[in-house]
Amino acid sequence: MQQSSLPKLSSAIERTPGSAIRAIYAEASTIPGCIRLEAGQPNFPTPAHVCAAAERAIEEGWHGYTAMQGLPSLRERLAGKLARVNGIQTDTDRVIVGNGGAGVVGAAIFCICDQGDEVLVPDPHWPNYRTMVALAHGQEVFYDCPAELGYQPDLNRLESLITPRTRVLVVNSPNNPTGAVYGPEVLRAMADIAARHGLWIVSDECYDQIVLEGTAVAPTMAGHADPERTLNVFTFSKSYAMTGWRVGYGTGPQRLIQAMAKAVEATTSCVSTVGQKAAEAALDGPQECIGEMVSAYRRRRDLVADLLRESELLRAVPAGAFYAMIDIAPSGMDSRSFCMRLLREAKVAVAPGGGFGAGGEGAVRVSLASSDEDLVEGVGRLAELVATAR
Repeated sequence: MQQSSLPKLSSAIERTPGSAIRAIYAEASTIPGCIRLEAGQPNFPTPAHVCAAAERAIEEGWHGYTAMQGLPSLRERLAGKLARVNGIQTDTDRVIVGNGGAGVVGAAIFCICDQGDEVLVPDPHWPNYRTMVALAHGQEVFYDCPAELGYQPDLNRLESLITPRTRVLVVNSPNNPTGAVYGPEVLRAMADIAARHGLWIVSDECYDQIVLEGTAVAPTMAGHADPERTLNVFTFSKSYAMTGWRVGYGTGPQRLIQAMAKAVEATTSCVSTVGQKAAEAALDGPQECIGEMVSAYRRRRDLVADLLRESELLRAVPAGAFYAMIDIAPSGMDSRSFCMRLLREAKVAVAPGGGFGAGGEGAVRVSLASSDEDLVEGVGRLAELVATAR
């Protein structure tokens, strides 16, 4: 019998590039003594009371499935947190728990987009947005957030990109990878654009409590945008150093939340029950851990900014999240080549800016979720390589 050719994979997923961060991460893992500044992984442990709650949940028999939207007891607590911390008034029917913030954003895009629909994505951007849009058989369209504007959106350019096929505006503040925080006036302008053109807004606010300037909590899209067209997304990963627990959540119009529950059922059935009980403990327990981590990130931000000013490599001072973009354009190298050379010659792992879109080229991203010592040594070696290549 003649063997047929191998079956095809989705063309949408095949044309989507793999994560440049993960490529660096994998190679760095093979280099002993490497300084790791590439991943958004807090170098703090999950708070002890959260871990203890997970152990109790196992002992008490929390082993089964939960409702697709999440445990009612957790969603009740989340509605309280959103009101208390973010100023968002909602109820449990308008809250959904997902597999990390990524799971919530992805479920929303899957439920909103039809084939060929366009999704406006910031540039630079978190690379997973592109994959989510591809899985939804949509088309990403990038709106500029240039360094010369402090990585804030170019609002005039943004509106000019909208076509009859545009369906979603993705907003990410505090921003990964740039650390930019959008003020109320910017959020209001973006909300007005979405309203004029009948767009959904997916507002990724997963770094909401990691703010390095001004208020303790980042401004939210809620209060500026029509609540019937807006999904606000948050996570436990960053604020509570719970990246591996995979618990995120969102609030939005009930019809979207109900649709997203179908996507959760089809992809993960539900979020880990033990993880949800741990998340309840994170909300119920002491909150000082958040402030302690943010204080460390702020100190590290200032330390790195001073080093970069001395080397004339500072693009913008991040106001939130725990990342900084470093200018490597004087080296004359593209960001991926620079990162590989830095990794192999200086044993320092950073993320190539080009992996975050065209707007990130000529820069690399460092994570401030690393020790002070590693940041000083790693950024110092990076500056040396720029000087050498220059």
